[in-house]
Amino acid sequence: MQKFNFKLEKVLSYKEQQEEMFQQELAQIKVKLKEANDDLNRLVHNKEELQIKIKEQEKGKIDLQKAINYRDYIEVLKVKIKEQEEVVSEIEAILEECRQKLLEKKKECEMLKKLKERKFTEYQTEFFRKEQKNIDELATNNFNRNVEEIEAVGGI
Repeated sequence: MQKFNFKLEKVLSYKEQQEEMFQQELAQIKVKLKEANDDLNRLVHNKEELQIKIKEQEKGKIDLQKAINYRDYIEVLKVKIKEQEEVVSEIEAILEECRQKLLEKKKECEMLKKLKERKFTEYQTEFFRKEQKNIDELATNNFNRNVEEIEAVGGI
């Protein structure tokens, strides 16, 4: 009997390659998201430090020009923070979309793997059935030959 051949093996292989591609893409997007979050955290930290400096200056001698510059820079940081939050949100949306595509590819691969397993089980069942049939035929032929030999010798 010929060896097992899954007719959709090329499709399964292609789906597995797509799954791997989406896993790599997801990893790259996660790196981008981490970098974007790091940038956002850096901006927030800078704004908080600047606010602390302003409060410390208010306790002592106030340099009006410095205070104005700090406040202006805080406003710039607020705008940059808002923009960076939008960047983070966009990357998170892309990440979720990629996760969904990856999940879909995983399901497709799993479905094909289960089908392959089922087809292999059917192949094995058919193989063993044919093997048993061959063994039964050999046993029957041997029995018939023995009976014929006994009859030829004058037995039965």
